[in-house]
Amino acid sequence: MNQTFNRGCLESIIGTMFSGKSKALIERGYRASEFGGVSVYYFKPKLDTRDVEITSRNGEKAQAVLLERGMDIMEYTQNIPHPSMIIIDEAQFFDESLLYAVQLLRLKGHNIIVAGLDKDFRGQPFGIMPAIMALSDTQIRKIYPVCSIEGCVEDGSLPQRLRNGEPDSALSPTVVIEGSSDDIAYRPVCQLHHTVPDLAEYIENRLETVIPE
Repeated sequence: MNQTFNRGCLESIIGTMFSGKSKALIERGYRASEFGGVSVYYFKPKLDTRDVEITSRNGEKAQAVLLERGMDIMEYTQNIPHPSMIIIDEAQFFDESLLYAVQLLRLKGHNIIVAGLDKDFRGQPFGIMPAIMALSDTQIRKIYPVCSIEGCVEDGSLPQRLRNGEPDSALSPTVVIEGSSDDIAYRPVCQLHHTVPDLAEYIENRLETVIPE
């Protein structure tokens, strides 16, 4: 698949924190703009309050429009050149309306690249990301850092949430932004080192909500 611009295609980049998702997005935008002469637009959810830019760990930045809802992207893209590249970061925080918005943008010929986490801190499917992956037109790109546990060389394919330095309970809310509270931190870990207290209870509770009476 062309790594500069793919007309009318939806692509997805999946990975945990520190995996290089934002760096990959910025590099794709740069290639499309500098070598393809394509207009590039960046978006991210307003829920992610850490900054108003897409920022890679090595300091690269791209100014982004913050969206309250997924469907709001249609307002910001209604007058942009056709076709353009539309880059969306942290898509796991968006509502379901983004699924339909990106399909409409694809029909207009835009190349949409969506990045996010496919699993939450419990190891469960995260928001709309599984559906984004299903809609993607190309091979899904998954990138992971090394597990953060000292001495481990496995892929850090799961996000571990820490509360006061200890693994957080599965009964805690799904979305807690790092930095919103001093006692919350995230790190990537492998399957072996992924620890989630109360996970069985959470799964049993979820099971009860989907079984018809």
